[in-house]
Amino acid sequence: MRRKVRKVILPFFIVLLLTMIFVSCKVESKHKGFTLQNFKVVNGQLDSIIRGINDSTHILKQKGYVIILVLRVYDSKPEFCLTSAEKEAVSEKYIYLNNRRIVGYLDNGNDEPIIILSTDCNKYDFESTFYTFLNPTGKKKYFEYIYFPDNQYSLKNDGTGYPPSFFDPYFYYYRYQENNIVPVTYDR
Repeated sequence: MRRKVRKVILPFFIVLLLTMIFVSCKVESKHKGFTLQNFKVVNGQLDSIIRGINDSTHILKQKGYVIILVLRVYDSKPEFCLTSAEKEAVSEKYIYLNNRRIVGYLDNGNDEPIIILSTDCNKYDFESTFYTFLNPTGKKKYFEYIYFPDNQYSLKNDGTGYPPSFFDPYFYYYRYQENNIVPVTYDR
């Protein structure tokens, strides 16, 4: 009787052990998602511009798109660049391709929050420049579509790199100068 039980149980445990080994060897291909901190706009002019962009453009009328606010300093003056992107393109095209820092998000009253990025990687400089326009809050939210992409620096089969991709989104630039936030136009 023991011999029969052993013959039945031994193959079961071997199959179970092999299944456990196979499942544990699966590796996630990329880290999916980041938890971002919420910010609130404390400058009335910037709040008005963001609400205007949010209400009057085609940006959020397309499913799967989000608004992106890029904060930067140009000629020693704070600038605010508003654009839109497909959710799946945010990480690769706007964060890692352009080497931008992930700051957080703004609740804009719609389903999709505004993602805040910065060209300034120094936290102290960022805070001293932009805390007069927006401040962090205690709220946080998980964004699955912001992730660390696989093979950022891909190679062709011959070992050479790919040329940069081309895309032409709309950009709305604003600069803070003389106590006003004014639109800025750049030649391409």
